[in-house]
Amino acid sequence: MAPAPEHLSTPETASFWAKTGDKDSPTRGLSLVQHMLDAGSVAARLWDTWLAPGLQKRFSEHLHLSMEDTRALVCWLAATHDMGKATPEFSGQLDARRDENLAIYRQRIEQQDFEFPEDLVTPTSGMRCPHSKYSQSILTHLLTSNVEGMPSEVVETLASISGAHHGTPADYMPASTELSNVILERLSPKWHATWQELYDITLERFGASSALQQLAQHGQAIPVSVQFCITGFVIMSDWIASNPDFFPMGTFGSAEQEQRARIGWQALGLEQRWIAALDINPDTPAADLYASRFGWSNPTLRPMQEVVVEAARSMQSGGMMCIEAPMGQGKTEAGLIAAEFLAQATGRTGVAFAAPTQATSNALFDRVIEWVKYQTSNVAQEHGGPIEPHSMFLGHSKNRFNKSYEALSKADIFDESSTPGRDNNRKTLRPGTSLARHSWLSGTKKGLLSSFVVCTIDQVLMTALQTRHVMLRYLGLASKVIIIDEVHAYDAYMSKYLSAALYWLGQMNVPVILMSATLPSATRDDLMKSYAKGLKIGAEPNKVAAPAPPSQNDLMAKMKARLAGIQAAPKPEASEEPFLDLDYPVVHTLTAEDNGTPKKWKVEQPVEQTEIELKLIDDSPESVLNVLEPLANDHGCAAVICNTVGRAQEMHAFLSEQFGEEHVILTHSRFTATHRAEQEELLVSKLGKKAHYSKADGEDSSRPHRLIVVGTQVIEQSLDLDFDVMVTDFAPVDLVLQRMGRLHRHDSRSSSERTPAYRNPVCYVRGVETFGSHDEAPDFPRGSKAVYEPMILFSSYAQLLPHFDGEPIRIPADISPLVQKTYQENTSAEIPNAWAEVYESAKRDYQQNQDHAERRAEGYLLCAPEREQYTMADCMKSLLHSNDRRFSDEQIGEAKVRDTDASLEVIAIIVERNQPGNPKSAIKSYRLLPSINGTDEADSLRFDASADDPPTYWQSMQLAASSIRLPYQYSDAPNHRIRGGKLRFDAALDQLEKDRIENWQKSFMLEGQLILPFEEVEAGVYSYELCDYELVYTTQLGLQSFKLDNED
Repeated sequence: MAPAPEHLSTPETASFWAKTGDKDSPTRGLSLVQHMLDAGSVAARLWDTWLAPGLQKRFSEHLHLSMEDTRALVCWLAATHDMGKATPEFSGQLDARRDENLAIYRQRIEQQDFEFPEDLVTPTSGMRCPHSKYSQSILTHLLTSNVEGMPSEVVETLASISGAHHGTPADYMPASTELSNVILERLSPKWHATWQELYDITLERFGASSALQQLAQHGQAIPVSVQFCITGFVIMSDWIASNPDFFPMGTFGSAEQEQRARIGWQALGLEQRWIAALDINPDTPAADLYASRFGWSNPTLRPMQEVVVEAARSMQSGGMMCIEAPMGQGKTEAGLIAAEFLAQATGRTGVAFAAPTQATSNALFDRVIEWVKYQTSNVAQEHGGPIEPHSMFLGHSKNRFNKSYEALSKADIFDESSTPGRDNNRKTLRPGTSLARHSWLSGTKKGLLSSFVVCTIDQVLMTALQTRHVMLRYLGLASKVIIIDEVHAYDAYMSKYLSAALYWLGQMNVPVILMSATLPSATRDDLMKSYAKGLKIGAEPNKVAAPAPPSQNDLMAKMKARLAGIQAAPKPEASEEPFLDLDYPVVHTLTAEDNGTPKKWKVEQPVEQTEIELKLIDDSPESVLNVLEPLANDHGCAAVICNTVGRAQEMHAFLSEQFGEEHVILTHSRFTATHRAEQEELLVSKLGKKAHYSKADGEDSSRPHRLIVVGTQVIEQSLDLDFDVMVTDFAPVDLVLQRMGRLHRHDSRSSSERTPAYRNPVCYVRGVETFGSHDEAPDFPRGSKAVYEPMILFSSYAQLLPHFDGEPIRIPADISPLVQKTYQENTSAEIPNAWAEVYESAKRDYQQNQDHAERRAEGYLLCAPEREQYTMADCMKSLLHSNDRRFSDEQIGEAKVRDTDASLEVIAIIVERNQPGNPKSAIKSYRLLPSINGTDEADSLRFDASADDPPTYWQSMQLAASSIRLPYQYSDAPNHRIRGGKLRFDAALDQLEKDRIENWQKSFMLEGQLILPFEEVEAGVYSYELCDYELVYTTQLGLQSFKLDNED
């Protein structure tokens, strides 16, 4: 029976439901056929206005379909994702709620004479079968019976996309005993007729018949990378179509479908695609390109910045670029220019910029904002049109505490052409806005779908993690050019995830730009090899030509090198010693046209070199005091960098006594998020590019007369600071060089700004227990050996021996030799003979640790499919999920891609108890910790713990920003136990859960959060005993932990 023209389907099929109504109108739901058509219509609009053209092209190539047929197929897959809702188990599930209003949904279906076998409504096994799994079974059946000759592999890959639309592949088994397949045998023809009708309606509406016939003819399974991306696209379409603000509940006829889809899309209000529009005329000077994007007037470019433009122009099919250049040379700007070139070449519609930490991504965020604003303004001027708004997202867990991110406008609708007469309470953007946060694109999963993303590296690494909704993350990143900064900063464990992520990104030809000042060549080679492997697999549908014979290839490489100043990366003969490539600065590119072989673009070495003296001092505080003695009577700004928080806290206490607390600042990771943000803002204002010192202004100068910053590794990799003198703990050579990058960093600073004693840059090195020489091996403090591999410390020290003896380090000339020789495979040759025994022992430990880290990483790694494997499920057999509902998938995922033990994050507050000093007494009231800078709006935030109402939104923001991670003693490492053998992590969790504040459970921001309930024991000192440690917090020192004497 065919449906009447005004209806979407026959009455039988129309009786099936997809969504129930809200609490005010519970019986006014949405039919299944309507939701399926909504999802397909959303997919069509996403394809036409949002999806990156580069991805469309990639889908088309891999599917061996025209663009039109590819669009039709993808929209049909989105439409059919919920086919499994037309089953007894899904349709009858509301009975269990015993709600008369909800019972009507099953009754409507039964009125159309559908049977509901009770063992299929409530499976006797007790194991429910998700409707996504039913969708996969039904589609497998329908495709097999409707499309003649379609191979089973093609059927399975198509149907598996529906099976994965809830973010994980359906645990699908083709056996007939599988519950999802039992329905095919047990249910009456009436059910089968409904499935067939839904299949036919969607096939006709979205015109996918031709695509399915062609897939049957050429018989090739869809590559897993394409399955992931299309599944992400289907999930996105489903989420939008499921939102009643866009697609309201009710019954709608066939004549209303186009209007419904149009109004729903306009209510969503997504932006138009960002289209890169950099001047691609090869005659345009590189300086003009930088000027147009950064507002520079007649800029003088660094040689590296010029070469990046030349290299990017050559990458017409995209690929990977690696930029290696010294600190402070403008890599960020060069990377953004290259990103725009690559976006144009590959049809990408956004940029994602990933950095190692929250602090580094915060520092990058403002710079990327400025680039986008200049870019959009420049494009609007060139085309004589209005500024097009684009979405931006800061991708880390503390983004709501970033002032720049919160300052961005937030809107529901970017496209201002909303439908007249529509309820228009939704917020639109002011004309001329170039960047904003889109309401729907919030949260980390949807946030990555924004046009511009600045994030921590975790967001990229999680592309290679077997976790829920990884497909959506893959879609968001594959739509963009990805820049990964400070690539040297990732250990063996994280590098395993990074290599895998690059493999998957390479398969979709996602342009990637790696950047570093101190990258070991072996690391670069491994990362480029992983990307090239993915690129090669992804390029197979394009039938890339085979490489020319070696002799001709070599000749061509030499000719091109003469013409373009580029070289094929050297390949040593097998019998030779491994080749050590010391060119620096340098740019490498890798493209499909070059068959995945990297090309090297040499950068002219600057004539002027910065010479920095390196001086060893003993590890006593008095030695540091001697270095800083000129500050007692003169001006200057110094950095003292320590490898552990404990050493930094001790040094801060010592120097505060000598110079006064007002002249010494401590910064490390064990401050609350609020205090860290205050510190960053303070340091940049005092030591950034815009801060200057003059003798005439003295204490009134924007740069301090006297300041000592004591800190940990946060100084080496986050903020753009400039110090006159530096004292650092010994560390791996690349990190020592990174730290030195903050010494005399700003060229614009006149010599008169620096005190005479520090006009020549000197870096003093401490943190060595036994000084090394050619005749004796050095030794390092236990804390340093816990943070860094001893083998790397030994090889670093060996390379720095000549510089400890008086030879200055030349920047940038010495960076590459120092780093490459430290990390080369045959480092033993560089080690003095007297160190051989201790070094070889450290080397064995290092290799064992590396192997162990890589094995641990493999547990949840999104693996490349092996032979005979062709579905997403084949790559996700160890799905990561949280067994503890207190932690989200996102939190678990971020912890898993870093080689750290799980630890507890808490909100630090000051409490007053009914019985002061008695931790078992009830909390009477609480308040925030005071501000570091003394402007105490925190003092006004005092709360009654027994109040019925939760804190306001603004107050909740302030409280949530007081988060801090507990020290390492409270991690879930198996050796961290209290008396009796219980894990300290578990004991702390049990203790902290007893002090929950009830009204916080009514706040979406504070619900479920643990508090660290400090009591003020003396002015400005806050204490709490947690298990067998006393935790003490001050705004000067941050969090300290002291073992209690009454415990073992």
